[in-house]
Amino acid sequence: MIHDLVLRSRRVVTPEGERPAAVCVHDGRIAAVLGYDEVPGEDLGDLALLPGLVDTHVHVNEPGRTE
Repeated sequence: MIHDLVLRSRRVVTPEGERPAAVCVHDGRIAAVLGYDEVPGEDLGDLALLPGLVDTHVHVNEPGRTE
């Protein structure tokens, strides 16, 4: 499968715990979480990557509460 975006990090947080991984996105959805070295992609180094997490503190006010 061809992915639209691949983000790699040594600190990907999954339900099984934190591990090095590559998160593959296709059509705006997470298509796969693969091993860090399985596919090339944008390397985030040691930045924490939390696939699927939505920060409600940021998104809950968009576009509302403009007053």
